[in-house]
Amino acid sequence: NPEPKSQDALHGRSAMLRCEVSDAEGVSYSWLQNGDAVNDTERRFREGGNLKFTAVDRVLDAGTFQCLATNNATGEEERSTEASFNIKWLESGGVTLKDPASEQDIESSAPVTFRCNIDGHPRPTCHWYRDGVRLPEKSHQINNKERTLTLPSASPDNNGLYYCCAKNPAGHVCSNANFTLNIIDKSFPRPVVVPEDLVVMRNEEALLNCLFTAEPPPTQEWYHQDELVTNKSRLVMLNNGSLLITQVKPRNTGLYKCVAKGPRGLPVTLEATVNLAEIEEMGPSQSRVFSANSLERVSCRPPRGHPEPDVWWEWGGERVPSEGRVYQDGLELVFSPTQGEDSGLYTCVGQNKAGTRRQELTVTVANGSELPEHVVQTGGVLHFAKVTRDDAGNYTCLASNSPQGQITAAVQLTVAVYITFNMEPEHTTVYQGHTAILHCQATGDPQPFIQWKKKDKFLEPRKSRFQKMPNGSLVIHDVSVEDTGSFTCIAGNSCNIGHTSAELYVVEKPVHHSLEEDEKAPYKMIQTIGLSVGAAVAYIIIVLGLMFYCKKRRNAKRLKGPEGEEAETEHLNGGTVQTNGQATAEIQEEVALTNMGTTASSANNKRHSSHDKGPYPRANLTTITTLGKGEFGEVFLAKAKGIMSAGGRGSEDEEETVVLVKSLQTRDETLQLEFRREIEMFGKLGHPNLVRLLGMCREAEPHYLILEYAELGDLKQYLKMSKNKEEKPKSHHLSTKQKVGVCLQVARGMEHLSNQRFVHKDLATRNCLISAKRQVKVSALGLSKDVYNDEYYHYRQAWIPLRWLPSEAVFEDDYSTKTDVWSFGVLMWEVFSLGELPHAALDHDKVLEELREGRGKLPLPQGCPSRVYKLMTRCWASSPKDRACFNDIVSALSELPSESKV
Repeated sequence: NPEPKSQDALHGRSAMLRCEVSDAEGVSYSWLQNGDAVNDTERRFREGGNLKFTAVDRVLDAGTFQCLATNNATGEEERSTEASFNIKWLESGGVTLKDPASEQDIESSAPVTFRCNIDGHPRPTCHWYRDGVRLPEKSHQINNKERTLTLPSASPDNNGLYYCCAKNPAGHVCSNANFTLNIIDKSFPRPVVVPEDLVVMRNEEALLNCLFTAEPPPTQEWYHQDELVTNKSRLVMLNNGSLLITQVKPRNTGLYKCVAKGPRGLPVTLEATVNLAEIEEMGPSQSRVFSANSLERVSCRPPRGHPEPDVWWEWGGERVPSEGRVYQDGLELVFSPTQGEDSGLYTCVGQNKAGTRRQELTVTVANGSELPEHVVQTGGVLHFAKVTRDDAGNYTCLASNSPQGQITAAVQLTVAVYITFNMEPEHTTVYQGHTAILHCQATGDPQPFIQWKKKDKFLEPRKSRFQKMPNGSLVIHDVSVEDTGSFTCIAGNSCNIGHTSAELYVVEKPVHHSLEEDEKAPYKMIQTIGLSVGAAVAYIIIVLGLMFYCKKRRNAKRLKGPEGEEAETEHLNGGTVQTNGQATAEIQEEVALTNMGTTASSANNKRHSSHDKGPYPRANLTTITTLGKGEFGEVFLAKAKGIMSAGGRGSEDEEETVVLVKSLQTRDETLQLEFRREIEMFGKLGHPNLVRLLGMCREAEPHYLILEYAELGDLKQYLKMSKNKEEKPKSHHLSTKQKVGVCLQVARGMEHLSNQRFVHKDLATRNCLISAKRQVKVSALGLSKDVYNDEYYHYRQAWIPLRWLPSEAVFEDDYSTKTDVWSFGVLMWEVFSLGELPHAALDHDKVLEELREGRGKLPLPQGCPSRVYKLMTRCWASSPKDRACFNDIVSALSELPSESKV
């Protein structure tokens, strides 16, 4: 007592049959199933007198169970009444064809019956679905007892994916194998030949094959970019339904649709694309210096092209093998290990139907040889009497003494040749609709990379009318009046950049006049010449007048201003500024536009002017450590004596201040102007959340820009330390309020910067500093060459912070305050993700592709309030005019709870 009782059980679930006797002392229990002894298993075992089931099985646990109690002392046995399980179960099955016997026997307008092979106990109720939509029992022949679905007169309208679902007390399942009904109506168009995607050369023939069958035969049409194609001179629809394009032009590329229409059913559409074969130029030549007996890998970045180019490495005119000591692994050239004989010229080759592109790599394996005769070492300084190509390589300086041992420092010497133009473009006049050619060839070492620019925008090589030839010349097909203007050929390598310009004039083709008009021509010619000469004379007079006026104003300004202000006209290399060609003039104009509006507030900000800082003695700077390298040159920390004093000249007994020093070690005109722009920007701005310009050293090269520094370094490293919970001190954890406080400080600094009409261009946490008092200041460390090299991308001969820029800045070189707003949104994301790299899962090329397609937004950081993320998304609006301004950002952040003490 109690005895086991029959009960309901679910297949796969636990259950228990109970058994006890009134006097349990000296009694043992056993169980019988259908009269046979039950052995203990992991699934079914005795627990005291009870029989426990961890998972009831509808087959193994079928039948009757009895409990057998045995008195161990007397041997007396007692059996319980029989008990059994009413096991409820549900098992999935597939949908099968019941009638007709096979799919081949299915005919249009004949009945078709499907069977649902889901089974269970008790009998499950069944429901039928077609293409995910439940079929109602009222309008369909559904037999729940047989679990069948009958289509009395099946037709193509009934085509689709059929499946069933069933349920009972054991649960709910759907069929594990479904049935696709595909009844072919002969009046429906059926494809016989499917068009294929084509990639062809310009002016090559393209044939798109397409054929349908039906009874009666269907009508067939072609569409290009959703416009109906009709027979033209170069587009011909053949009798067999194919489309022939005799000479493929850029306007013939795109999506083509072959559409067939029959007397019944929907039109059937087949698609194919036609594209012109193309391949981009590869990057400029590179050089690498390796140590001997080391494992080295060099990656080749494949050129974009259509179709996808094949890429391989060559050495000595032969392909590098896929195995051996020097071998190719995917896109990488592997030296395993390097040897002296590996020095030489390697070429990465990209090739497709459009042509072949090459990028050269000069490899030098350092062998530790002695210095040549023309190189002299004097007091730790290496003097080259006359640099030769063989001097390129790695040089190691070794210093030692007996107490401390030795230290070494390595430096790489790259020997380059300045760019010279051996063919410059000439002013050209061409008739509208004709082809224009502007020649441009340059030499240098490494081999220069040539780009063309029209007015202030670089020409995209993908634009089919503009074609850059392998020798650098520019071919413009089908010229129009809009093409009139100045074209600049820019050649650059790692040594320098050169440019030369020419004018292109597009005129309408003259028409033949009547004899009467020809008689008037001489008079018209005289009239035209007279007007031209008169206009030229007037222009010269105006120019001379302006020159005289400007000279007079400049002289008056010199007499009026202090002596120190003349330094403003100095060139950063010590000479006067010279506008060397149109490109330089455009760059200067761009700088002027960036700084527009600062003159109006110069009276209020005069005490912050960069020229008031005056020169600072270079000898009073003591280098502490090098932070890294940027595009201008080295960036290092130094101690500056007396730089915070009123005079700022420095002296021996005055206090030392830790400062940030940026050096100008490049002769690139664009970078020199950018360096000058930073001097102007930080020199004229005065705000608690912007670093100050403390001084300049321009009496010798390299020039130094001395900026304020903060004790805790850059904000990115501070955020990363906050993320490392094991190493951070307890007080270093950042709350949400403190993160908002950081963003608010940066926003206030940028609000002031934008109100003065300046554009930062590289706003990120790596370019912000944080002090011991947790004050955040916007700076411009620009460590793009080593420390933060992975956060910059080499695009169009410039290193840009791709992951922090909107599309207009990347693709159109259009920088504005709204560019900085986008970057500020990314900075906020960095703060709330504690220094994570934006789009960390994507490589640079994928980020570039996402920007092209307008998908540059970042996901919601963990723990970021929704109001803050909404503000971020406002900063990332695709149109600059839809982005918030810094005044709005400061107001929005000020309304949120924040802590200024981070």
